[in-house]
Amino acid sequence: MERYPEQTTATIESLRNSGWREALAVGDREGYSSMWQALSTAARTAIENGLLSEGKGLWLLADACSMMLNPSSPNEPFKPFMVMNGRRSSSPIDFQRSDVDLFAAFVEEVDDPWLQARLADLVWLLIEPRSPKHALLAIDAYRQLPLDSETWIRGSRECWLRAISLTLMLKAGAGDRLKEIEAAIVAAFENSRKEDGYLSLWLSDVLASHRLGHAHRLAVAAKLEATARAFDGDGDLYRARNYSDAASRWFQQTGNIAKAAEMTAFLAEGWVKEAVARLSAEQPSNLVAASFYENAIQSYRNIPRSERNTHRVDERIAELHKHLSNAGAKSLDEMGQITSPTIDISEIVETAIGAVKGKPTLDALAAFANIYRGARAGKIREFSEKMLREHPLQALFAATHMSRDGRVIAKRPGMGFGDANSEEYKATLWAEMVKHYGMELGLIVQGEIWPALEILRLEHRLRAEDFIAIASRSPIVP
Repeated sequence: MERYPEQTTATIESLRNSGWREALAVGDREGYSSMWQALSTAARTAIENGLLSEGKGLWLLADACSMMLNPSSPNEPFKPFMVMNGRRSSSPIDFQRSDVDLFAAFVEEVDDPWLQARLADLVWLLIEPRSPKHALLAIDAYRQLPLDSETWIRGSRECWLRAISLTLMLKAGAGDRLKEIEAAIVAAFENSRKEDGYLSLWLSDVLASHRLGHAHRLAVAAKLEATARAFDGDGDLYRARNYSDAASRWFQQTGNIAKAAEMTAFLAEGWVKEAVARLSAEQPSNLVAASFYENAIQSYRNIPRSERNTHRVDERIAELHKHLSNAGAKSLDEMGQITSPTIDISEIVETAIGAVKGKPTLDALAAFANIYRGARAGKIREFSEKMLREHPLQALFAATHMSRDGRVIAKRPGMGFGDANSEEYKATLWAEMVKHYGMELGLIVQGEIWPALEILRLEHRLRAEDFIAIASRSPIVP
């Protein structure tokens, strides 16, 4: 549906009079997604009221806010928030040069840091030659966003990371902004409390991933340890594990290997506590407990040899292996069986029998050897891709495959919503192909190989000596 007549133009004056501030003031602010909804609603209202220029201006602002920010990509930081069936939402390439020029003229008048940062960042990205002025404006707007838990999960995390990315790209041109960003994050970390949930952890991850906070390493590690132990005391084992893992990494940065090993052991025991808690829950699960025991063992294995005696690592791993084996064996009883409708393979069986029945020995043996000509990888891939497209939910979650005795024999990650070139998608596709190949083999064995083998055994009574004689006459057998 057409948003506005094709020849409609937006001007800086129409943007000023569009009521964008009032639109953003309506409802709760939940990051760029809520801004997109508010601005697009205002744009529709303006168009319906005949304010075409103002409506187009609001649509441009809405489209700018609709994109997802991907700070890990310096040159492609904005992506459509939705891609489906060959269609997508707005992308940077959709903006005309006149649209970007309008943003450049308007951005310094914007007093909303979220909107100012987005417009300035788009101008920096899309106008050639690039304008450092707009990159600096974007950085300064991004770092006006609060460093608190609620704002962080609603998009300020990506904004602060983008500010760091832009600062690193500008290098000396950014002045002291990187130091100022570092100081702001460290201050927010120091002021954070256990009641802020994951905020301390999130901020420490930002510092670690950009090699910031070097002078505060010991203080960061100590606070992460204290928070981990506090959560553990409250019975919040999940957060305790996450904080202890981060504390271990920060202690390692300080060179305190003993404390790093101590926190790794604390992390491992956190997994054990979760396993015990899962087994004693109202609805116990040996399957889940087994995965927790496995994680505990892997954590203990990360402790360096110099610290293993201190934490009884080898003895503890042996103990946990016993718990793992016990939980793994019991987990098989917890699994339900899913059955599908029966398949009539009588025609396949008859064809296989007919391929070898009543033939001379060598002819029957040759027919049997060629009864299955191997997997058709292209067909299996095509079918697997079709299944992932039509039934994506089954692949969104990670999967663990277990043997008959309860041992974990394979794992695959969740597919996520990445593109077809992502490692997660490739791993999921490969797992799907292996699954369908296994199903195909089961059908081939039951419907072709086994019936044909029975006829071959009944009619020809082949012995080991017969196969040795055949092999001795083969030019390809050494």
